[in-house]
Amino acid sequence: MVLQYDNCALCTCKQGFVMYSFLRISEASALALHTVGVLARQRESQITNQDISASLNVSEHHLAKVHRSLVRAGILIAARGPAGGFRLARDPEYIRLIQIVEAIEGPFAPSQCLLGRPKCQSDCCVLGKMSSSINEQVRTFLNDTTADKLANTASI
Repeated sequence: MVLQYDNCALCTCKQGFVMYSFLRISEASALALHTVGVLARQRESQITNQDISASLNVSEHHLAKVHRSLVRAGILIAARGPAGGFRLARDPEYIRLIQIVEAIEGPFAPSQCLLGRPKCQSDCCVLGKMSSSINEQVRTFLNDTTADKLANTASI
């Protein structure tokens, strides 16, 4: 099975070039979000690691590590054997994006300093309040958005 994965609203704009943004997430988290989005669209199907990696044009081995983390977190169910693959462990309406990201990254702990300093003095930093506000907005978005909404990106 080859999955068609055109016009990905997560990583490309309508013109087809990569969109760079203020928000940066790890490649593993991006793969986890994409995987859950694909599986949420294909609710009744079990899809192999090979098919998902081919559709995303990524390493099967790297994606397999991501899938193992999602299985351990109870987001995916893995089936072995010739008819094996992955499917969602529960309805996508009950999977929040923050659960997916935390399955890969650990607890959501946003960085305060945009310069990468260990401790930002946000009271005297011209970007401190903006950074805190954006971090809170991202946390709220990830917590409020479900895999079902992700799969139907028009509703996000």
